Amino acid sequence: MRRTGRLVVLAVLVLGLGPSWGQEPTRVRSLPGAVVKVVSGDTIHVFVNGVVERVRYIGVVSPDPGDGGQPGDPVGRDALQFNRGLVNAKNVRLELDVQEHDVEGRLLAYVWVGDVMANAEVVGRGYGQVTTGTPNVRHQEMLLSRQQEARAQQLGIWKSVAPAGPPPRGVKR
Repeated sequence: MRRTGRLVVLAVLVLGLGPSWGQEPTRVRSLPGAVVKVVSGDTIHVFVNGVVERVRYIGVVSPDPGDGGQPGDPVGRDALQFNRGLVNAKNVRLELDVQEHDVEGRLLAYVWVGDVMANAEVVGRGYGQVTTGTPNVRHQEMLLSRQQEARAQQLGIWKSVAPAGPPPRGVKR
């Protein structure tokens, strides 16, 4: 029996099924929480671990909705309303990436409501734009794909922007 155990370990190492030397296995850290306030299309307040955390969506920036007496961008107000309908007063799962806080102390997260990622929904409906940059890039390709779809359909912030791709037949650019 002891010899069989050694053979299994050897097989795993030879076949490369174990972690490579010098590499740590990718570990996804997530926290359950409940949304208590929606601030904008990309920022929420979540009750997590006994405190209310300000949470900023990773990879997304949405127009300013304005506050108090300050007028905001009309798409920013729409983004706020959309995000409220998506996450307000709901249980969420906050998926963290490499960098967990921004310079303002906000928790950076991919926000999941069931199997729906709020970050992707905001971008996919044209209420936000993808911000790219390291180190938080786990879902960047998916976010860029959703942004491309929103732009092609001229949704939200993309209404006045020509869709990406080749020009229609007979049209020169």
